[in-house]
Amino acid sequence: MKFYRTIVFALAVALMTTIPAGTSARQAAELFTCSMHPHVVDAKPGTCSVCTMTLKARPMTAVEKELVDFVKAYDAAFLSKDLAKLAPMYTPETIVYEGSGINRGWKNYSETHLGPELKSFENLEFAHSNVVPHVLGPDAAYVTADYMIKAKMGERLMDSGGLAMFVLSKDTSGWKIRHT
Repeated sequence: MKFYRTIVFALAVALMTTIPAGTSARQAAELFTCSMHPHVVDAKPGTCSVCTMTLKARPMTAVEKELVDFVKAYDAAFLSKDLAKLAPMYTPETIVYEGSGINRGWKNYSETHLGPELKSFENLEFAHSNVVPHVLGPDAAYVTADYMIKAKMGERLMDSGGLAMFVLSKDTSGWKIRHT
């Protein structure tokens, strides 16, 4: 129950935090935060969404770097359309919210949504940018990011993007996606 209360808190904070567009996919080893509102964290310089003070650079912690690296590894596995590489990045009970759909569990998501989708993609381009890690404890975190995806699916050309949030938990083998 404590984990889910932490997740609800994390989601509330994420909704209060803006994710600006335009940061390159290459992630710097620093984040930007407000000295008055430390929950406001960004991947690039700017102003605080609460008080408009200039955000100050600070180095990423080791755990924050782990989380950014996790997203980079996720992008690489997704681009390679490799379900075997993606599978260990999700918990078996993961819940995926996408558009108006919900997939409950990795098995359901990989067999009825992600797997068929990856097979249909041609000329796939995919990346996260503005990756901002939020560490909630030694085994809980969430990551906010922008994403872009381009692909051909049969006759249809997809050119889309949006905001992403990964709610993560850590076990002995590393970070895993619980919800996205």
